[in-house]
Amino acid sequence: MTTTATKLYPADFPGSVGVVLSMLGDLWRHRGRMWGLYRRRRRAPEPSGKVRVAFVGDNMDSTHGISVSATRMVGLLREEGHEAWLLGVSHSASPPGPRDPDGWIRMFQASSAQAMFGYEGRELSFPHLPDLIDFLEAHPVDLVEIETPGFVGMLFVLLARLMGVPIVHNYRTDLLAYTRMLLDNRAFIDFLRWFICGFLRVGDADVIVPSEAFVEQVQAMGLPRRRVHFLRRSVDLSRFSPDRGDAGYWATRGAPEGPVISFLGRVSREKGLETLAEAFEVVLRSRPDAVLAVIGDGPWREEFEKRMAPTARAVFTGELAGDELPRALASSAVFAFPSTTDTFGNAVLEALACGVPAVVTDQGGPREIVEDGRSGLVVPGGEADPLARSIVSILDDARLRSRLAEGALRRAALYRPEASRDEHLAFYRSALGIGGRSVPGA
Repeated sequence: MTTTATKLYPADFPGSVGVVLSMLGDLWRHRGRMWGLYRRRRRAPEPSGKVRVAFVGDNMDSTHGISVSATRMVGLLREEGHEAWLLGVSHSASPPGPRDPDGWIRMFQASSAQAMFGYEGRELSFPHLPDLIDFLEAHPVDLVEIETPGFVGMLFVLLARLMGVPIVHNYRTDLLAYTRMLLDNRAFIDFLRWFICGFLRVGDADVIVPSEAFVEQVQAMGLPRRRVHFLRRSVDLSRFSPDRGDAGYWATRGAPEGPVISFLGRVSREKGLETLAEAFEVVLRSRPDAVLAVIGDGPWREEFEKRMAPTARAVFTGELAGDELPRALASSAVFAFPSTTDTFGNAVLEALACGVPAVVTDQGGPREIVEDGRSGLVVPGGEADPLARSIVSILDDARLRSRLAEGALRRAALYRPEASRDEHLAFYRSALGIGGRSVPGA
């Protein structure tokens, strides 16, 4: 695999112009190799019924809901004998290459990259085309699932056309809502909406969404209902389990003694963390023994830590991986997720699978995961007092906490990986015109 210097561009307008010109130059220089993909293009999927899918997107070289969900689906498909890969671009600070022992998850060298505004440490990158084309020639695919409407997504719209394979979109981040919270620029938001709508309409491709609520939002962007499909995600029930709980875990993390209220996710304003900070201060008035545990990292972490420092009751872990993440969740008394912009909420489902009641808002995908009064509590979005009252009610009432914990486990059991895999396989086969099974959510 090639290792060359990556051209880095800042997160501003000149940087955007620079990276676009760099991408166009790469496409022109390697037009001969790309034309070779057209000459080798596939006309039909294999008759065996097995599918070969490439999941592609931007920022796949980091841990977040999109990369976690795509990685999980790749593994589930591989277990059933299908060929699946997650392809992305390596972060400029990381070497390219496989990210797993079997090479299913592969990050290519970045030819050019632009820092993302409001997302410190993340980049929109364009891959080194010769290496990517080498891979596609060696590993033919029948279908491309595009995870993000960015540089990699745009490139694969073109590559899929050259290879003669269909594309589907998996649109699971409310980019417009995030941008409105991070940037007060009406012109840019209008441009972004125009771009996303146009991107999702390319080729009359079908669009996967993670919740019923997001079906309506995508329809409002001008896509016909027949093209929008709600497919259920899953949670690894063997990894996330109440058995992972450890009464002494949070002490090893430097937390003071007391019941832990945990949050898991990107530490950024769009996650509703200002509301959580205010709510925790309210919680401490009646439960001075409570502890706030923030699992994750992001641009608001330093400010959040300063805000919580006077309480001396908050601990910040940064990102956790492997067995430590489920251990941290299962060792919590309650899970607080104040986001109003999440289209699903992997972290919420993982907490439920650990038997931890969740408090979520009435906006976005998490409200479809948590059944109010059964597996957790649902509160108005953006309001600190209702969030604080719900947290305190769970901490104060052991019987309520136990009942919600049992409900959380029952709810999580509905998101079995096998069920999600089968729904997605039916969708892929329908997109390829094979199998004869109906598409869920159509």
